[in-house]
Amino acid sequence: MKLALVNTVRANLRNSQSPLGLAYIATYLREFMGFNNIRIIDGNTEDILPEIVKFRPDIAGISSMTMAHGYANELASEIKERLGIPLIYGGVHISTLPSSLSRSFDIGVIGEGEETMLELVRSLEEHEPEKASLEKIKGIVYWKGGQLEYTERRPLIEPLDRIPIPDRDFLSRDYFRPMTSFDGDTHIEGNILTGRGCPYRCRFCSTSVFWDRVRLHSAQRVCDEIRTLVDGNGVDSILIWDDLFTISKKRTRDIADILKKEGITDRVIFSAQARANLINDDICEILNSMNVKSVGFGFESGSQKVLDYLKCGSVTVEQNKNAILTCKKHGLKVTGSLMFGNPGETLDDMKETLELIDFMGQNGADLIWTFVTKPLPGTEFWEIAKSRGKVSDDMDWTILEQTDDANPLMLDDSISKQEFRKIMEDARSRAFVYFRTGKFKYPLSFLIKHAIQRPDRVPRVLAKLVRTKLGG
Repeated sequence: MKLALVNTVRANLRNSQSPLGLAYIATYLREFMGFNNIRIIDGNTEDILPEIVKFRPDIAGISSMTMAHGYANELASEIKERLGIPLIYGGVHISTLPSSLSRSFDIGVIGEGEETMLELVRSLEEHEPEKASLEKIKGIVYWKGGQLEYTERRPLIEPLDRIPIPDRDFLSRDYFRPMTSFDGDTHIEGNILTGRGCPYRCRFCSTSVFWDRVRLHSAQRVCDEIRTLVDGNGVDSILIWDDLFTISKKRTRDIADILKKEGITDRVIFSAQARANLINDDICEILNSMNVKSVGFGFESGSQKVLDYLKCGSVTVEQNKNAILTCKKHGLKVTGSLMFGNPGETLDDMKETLELIDFMGQNGADLIWTFVTKPLPGTEFWEIAKSRGKVSDDMDWTILEQTDDANPLMLDDSISKQEFRKIMEDARSRAFVYFRTGKFKYPLSFLIKHAIQRPDRVPRVLAKLVRTKLGG
């Protein structure tokens, strides 16, 4: 029996993020049931449908984020028509909105997928979906008699170290070629999850809903996986994908100590996500000792009112500013994100965020992304958007793209789209001036390409660039 695991990415939206979750599934099946005939078919590196038809699997598991849900449905329909095989849907989207399972799929996996997929593959090896005892498998949604049936919630895997280190041999070698990062340096990058979950419950975040609660790998297990990336894949830069890597100061220090003891520290650099309210001199010193070079934050807003709403009063604008200053004092690069178009946000609130961009640019922040707030299933924002008639189980999922300022779905009706787009243009212009000119090694060809793609921004950007340079 053959199993295909599919990373749903359209050819025009390919990116450098490897489908690590699928490698976890493949490794788990091999480890705990001796199942070896598995192939990851990755939309980032190949054309999905021709490769699936060529491979001719007996079962296919398809993973998708919410923005690609429509494409996942199209793909499933094509596969079903051509191969007539059982199709399993997994990932954050179907876990947070299982009612959106289309008839092209047979089964949806809700939540953490390793153990559920193991039980499904075992069952489907012996029976067709209609005859398999799916009601006995926890953590799924499936079609039965034209209706969706939901089974009991599956307990999380504990301890987390029980899950084996994902075998990167399942992934395309394209992910382990030298790449140029945002600061112009070239590295062979790898990705790692050292834990699952986040203790905070921001109103817009769906991953904390997906993982449910925090579980962490032991420090030694983390270092063992880092060694496999460095020794086995030639990686010299690792992106730590945890929502909040610095959640445990003790574990972070233990990881740093083990890496130094085992002679790995000087062979690899790291980037990690932190939180402004948890940043201080002590944690920055630990990150430095681990060879962390870049720290990312969800800054989100320059308005304390909006920030209190988004992050439930867990962090302040002043803490965000202090986090930048503290990280820069310790030689750490700072990256982060900002959100515009939130419920209850006024134009004055957005202007405070524009002022925060100025503070960031003038105080050494290295790269800031500006996003349009979009609702994701499973979050409070989704329910708000649903009550406003903006979203549903059957919609154009591409409008959830966070760079699309033509559809600010969470923007209050009191603000016109025209006013909002002016704010977004101002935000992007400031970000371009501070974080993409002068500070990094972007070639002239990049700037020309940017100008061709967005000629509407050129006068505004040039004017601000001149003012900034003259003022500096």
